Amino acid sequence: MGFSKGLFRRASQFKSLGFVIDLKLGVISKARMCHRVRAKTLQVLQILLLNNHQIVSKQRLLEAIWQDVVVQEQVLTQSIKELRDIFGADAIKTFPKAGYQWVAPVRPLVSVKASVLVLASCCAIVIALLSSLVATPHKAHLNIAFLPVENAIPDEIHQWVPLRGMEYLSQQLQHHSDLQVIGHDQVLYALEYSKATASLQPTEDMLVRLQRKLAANLIVLTRITGYPQDYQLHYTLVFEHSIEKGVEFAQTIEQSFDKLIAMLAKRYAEQYQLTGKNWHSDFSNEAFARGVELYLQQAYQQAIPLLSSALQVEPNLLAARRYLAASYANLDRQGEAIAILQHTIELPSIENTRELIRAHLMIGYLLINWPQGEPRVKELQDAQSHIEQAQKLAQNQQDKLFIAYTYEELGKIKRLQGQFEQATQLITQALEYHQSFYGQYGQTAALIELARVKAEQGQFSLANQYLKQAQDIADDNGAPANQIWVLLAKADIARLQNELIKAEQYAVHAQSIARHSDQPHLISRVEDWFNDRSPYSLN
Repeated sequence: MGFSKGLFRRASQFKSLGFVIDLKLGVISKARMCHRVRAKTLQVLQILLLNNHQIVSKQRLLEAIWQDVVVQEQVLTQSIKELRDIFGADAIKTFPKAGYQWVAPVRPLVSVKASVLVLASCCAIVIALLSSLVATPHKAHLNIAFLPVENAIPDEIHQWVPLRGMEYLSQQLQHHSDLQVIGHDQVLYALEYSKATASLQPTEDMLVRLQRKLAANLIVLTRITGYPQDYQLHYTLVFEHSIEKGVEFAQTIEQSFDKLIAMLAKRYAEQYQLTGKNWHSDFSNEAFARGVELYLQQAYQQAIPLLSSALQVEPNLLAARRYLAASYANLDRQGEAIAILQHTIELPSIENTRELIRAHLMIGYLLINWPQGEPRVKELQDAQSHIEQAQKLAQNQQDKLFIAYTYEELGKIKRLQGQFEQATQLITQALEYHQSFYGQYGQTAALIELARVKAEQGQFSLANQYLKQAQDIADDNGAPANQIWVLLAKADIARLQNELIKAEQYAVHAQSIARHSDQPHLISRVEDWFNDRSPYSLN
């Protein structure tokens, strides 16, 4: 029996493969099973059902459903997977390079009776669920598995992170909440069974196998990056039918883990003692996390709409504001970057002092390294004013990392002003702070700046001594970024001495390290040197 297109268009309920689909309620039911799907996935289903007579292109789906946000094709793939998990793999056919088509038999339901049946079925299930919740809280039914933490810190002193990080997350969440956390030893066994390793992030197929093997309805993937005193923990929550991403910032790795544990417990546990204030917005965190991912891939233009969207939902998400400013700066739109950071400074109340420190410091950094067309003397004075304000805030908070950063930038200003003695004193103070931190490679930036000061004074022997110290620290810690910075500084100083062949050799060595590291921002930084462009960027 055929149905007119008009009937399909008017219908909000359909029947297919024994399922009753209610697009208005967002419910898919069959027998005593009732599924609720995400809003975006429901929209995908609606478009496929209403156009089941034809192939619907991926571009059409993306433009219709994610029209206001720049997204990758993966979000559509995830929605298709969620629908296939419910209806079976054969309900939706993939046409490579063309799109998708709903191929399962489907008919519209237009009677009131069908609507009542759906509601009655779902209500019965809800009542049964509520009855079971009297004895056991629903949140406690969540079985959580943490996979080994992906270590993306560019050194060799954080090799403990993958397994010890997984153990820490598992044990702390289990100890401090009533959630069901699958033991890390059981997870490692399942990884071995699934032919995965602790050092590799699992594929989608591996995740499905792991969920089945562990009986886990939430798998947590984590990735730690950054530097000592300034870490970022990127997380992905993999549920049975959805994925969510986010980022946590902290001065230590353990603090970033604790923030993730607190977020999970606050959202899903019945019993947990939280400390401090946490903002929460599913969309802003998701958009922000995806924006940061694109930023780290140097896809700055694509990152901007996502970061902007996150800020529209959560205006006080200052980290998103910072990444947005950095994206503009790295696209040579420094004026827009400074305007965004200036707006951060002017916000009426900022609880996150470190973000306020960053805003002042970044404005100073931009004014130092990218002249904006103002008289240079005034520009450096403005930069100094912002950095001194950042230093004052950092000293009030006893934030030694950012005190060190401010001394470095103030020293750079004095070098550019030709005040070499003051520059040396300021940078030496920065070096002393860095020497107190875990992980020596923070010292390399200060040593490089000292070398530049001495080189501009014509003291090349002393400059080379500083660079050798920096090189030794970078090599000892296996930090490719720092090795490259040192080599490019050597190349600059060799060029200053008109030793062009030696300069080229240093730069070629830096290029080799960058390509071996496979990190886009390092590769582009060396390319900028060869093309006589500013090697500076905001990270």
